[in-house]
Amino acid sequence: MTNEILAHGFDSILMKHLPKLFCFEVKLNSLYHKRDYISLLVKASILNSFAEGTGNVSRKLLLGGGRLLTGETALSYFKTIDRFELQSVVGIVIEDQLTELKRIGLLDKPVPIAFDWHDQMFYGDSENADMVNGTKPKEGSSYAYQYMSASILVDDRRLTVALIPIKSREHLLSYVEYALAQIKSMGISVKYLLFDGGFSSVSLPVYLQEHGYRYILHFTPNRLTKRMNLEDGKSSMYPCEHGRSFKLVRVDDSETNIKYLFATNMDCKSKRILKRFKQRWGVETSYRKHNEFLARTTSKNYVVRLLYYSVAICIYNCWCILNALQGQKRDGGAHIIVLEVKLILLFEFFSIMPM
Repeated sequence: MTNEILAHGFDSILMKHLPKLFCFEVKLNSLYHKRDYISLLVKASILNSFAEGTGNVSRKLLLGGGRLLTGETALSYFKTIDRFELQSVVGIVIEDQLTELKRIGLLDKPVPIAFDWHDQMFYGDSENADMVNGTKPKEGSSYAYQYMSASILVDDRRLTVALIPIKSREHLLSYVEYALAQIKSMGISVKYLLFDGGFSSVSLPVYLQEHGYRYILHFTPNRLTKRMNLEDGKSSMYPCEHGRSFKLVRVDDSETNIKYLFATNMDCKSKRILKRFKQRWGVETSYRKHNEFLARTTSKNYVVRLLYYSVAICIYNCWCILNALQGQKRDGGAHIIVLEVKLILLFEFFSIMPM
């Protein structure tokens, strides 16, 4: 496959879905078109740079020729986006992307779904910032914008199928319920659900069992579980009110020496449970892959933050779709790495894309 074919293939997929996220209207007398705003943010996303810096460098290099949009002008338009409209559009875009996989038969069977929790560290006055939550100290901050995502695990790829902005961790179960409702409405058949320790609670396993979901949840030890004194491969029931107990399983990972405690309703052997749980990681987590397509910003405006992260997920999903499509065409399903896509887009496409 030549670089031109790859670039054109990725561009076709990307531009089929991405423009919908830019749900704002450009003034009739504006010097720029909406495609100029899309172009600027996509280039900043590919370079993991600031829109302001990307715009300034483009102006100096005269990439694309003619009038060039500044990052400041772009931000002023991005801030006019309605947050709730954007959240709704994100769901529509993801559903459209899933249709691409359905066409090649990758969603004909039930699929595992992994839930993740993502922090984008926040710096500044947290009391006056919208959608900022306290979190574990990291990178010089104890506050972050937080998102919950769900990814399907299919054909060795992780397509993000839900993105939920987090207002407060107190409503964790509500966010999971909402994501599962979205997944159901998209026609995805769930094989089982995987949750890391960020979702550890008593209410979540009870809810999942009552609604017929098979699941594996990395459970955080507490006083009660310590009194159980479970050994490797052993299980016990965790008591809850009204007889709604759930099973806990202890699994020791001989490769990492990590001792896991899982809440689960699966009947398979403990080592099988661990193997299935490890599916949620893969070679790289989806969160780290999202960041490879994430533009940088210091803006405290939450709509800007949400737009940037939504664009990153959209590009990431398009990369997954491209790999899935090429895997259907080429012997062995050769994998296209992120760097390959970035370089081809930069040298073969973005240098000539209309600004």
